[in-house]
Amino acid sequence: MNDKAAKSAYWDDWQREAVAAGVDAGLAKLGMEVLRAHRKNRWPKEFLGREDDAPHMLTMCLEEPAETELFFIENLYPYDAALIEATRKRLKLA
Repeated sequence: MNDKAAKSAYWDDWQREAVAAGVDAGLAKLGMEVLRAHRKNRWPKEFLGREDDAPHMLTMCLEEPAETELFFIENLYPYDAALIEATRKRLKLA
């Protein structure tokens, strides 16, 4: 096993699995960031992003990619109203 594989975290694995399952690379990266932020910031278990949430997050990405992208943005950047609104408009979810 190389050093990179040894240092791989579950959020990196999730990102690779999501892309392999057909999730857009940008959305997979956002999902990975949600998982990583949850772990690194010790968010409460009620917040999406626990390791146990990973399968559900993958389903969300595959079934409703636009809505999921907005949801991930809202979770990662809750105080960035401009980014949230721009994402909503770009995804035509206004």
